[in-house]
Parts: sequence; C-alpha cells; structure tokens
Amino acid sequence: MDIYEALKELSWKKRMYFDWRHDLSYNQNKEKESEEEIMRKLAVKSFNEYIKWERTPQYLRLLSLFLESKFANDLEKVYKMTAERAVADDADEKSIKLLLQIQKEIRTFNKAASNTKPSTSDSFDDLEL
Repeated sequence: MDIYEALKELSWKKRMYFDWRHDLSYNQNKEKESEEEIMRKLAVKSFNEYIKWERTPQYLRLLSLFLESKFANDLEKVYKMTAERAVADDADEKSIKLLLQIQKEIRTFNKAASNTKPSTSDSFDDLEL
C-alpha cells in the first residue's frame, strides 16, 4: 500500500491536514496554504485535535509510508550523484564501493517489493474518455 491509497481511508479533514502538513499537493506550483487558511477550510479554531491525532498509531503508520516514499526519491538522487562520481575519470575507490553498495541495497529493496501482492484494482477504471 502506498501513501495515497492509505490516505483514501481517512476522513476528508484528516486527509487534507496530512496533505498540508507534509506538502503532498499534486500542484507543486501552488504556494503552500497558511495555517489560518487550512483551519478555515477544516472549520476548526486550532489544530489541537490534529496534533493529538499525530500521536496515534494511525498517523504514525501514514508517516512511515510517507517517509518510505521520500526515502525512495532520496535514494534515486544519491544513486545518480554517486554513479557520476564513480564513473568519472578521477573516480576514487570510496565512490565505487558506495555505488556497488547502493546497487546491492536497490536489489534487496526490489526483491522485497516484488514479494508484495500487487493491487488488483485500477484507480483509472472509473474514468471516461
């Protein structure tokens, strides 16, 4: 399950708060809304209820999924930078070893990911062309 599938299980208010809190907006060109704007949309006077929710197992599970997806993005950036250094004319032994270690980690990650059961639902089934 990815973060977006997990967020579908939440109420719209919690989903909006989580999206705002972790900047998950699809439109990255849009400026992040202020606390006051989000509180107005959620029809609350403070974030106390949501701050309390941040300490629950449900929120921590969502946070874990979110951080896992960020890790994958960070791993890609690190891999690209390390690969450039490792194949350069003046490559050092440390860069080459690090590249090989990252490749091994990626293989392990891919093996674990392939062992998970694929989703049978297609989120685009409801779209009409």
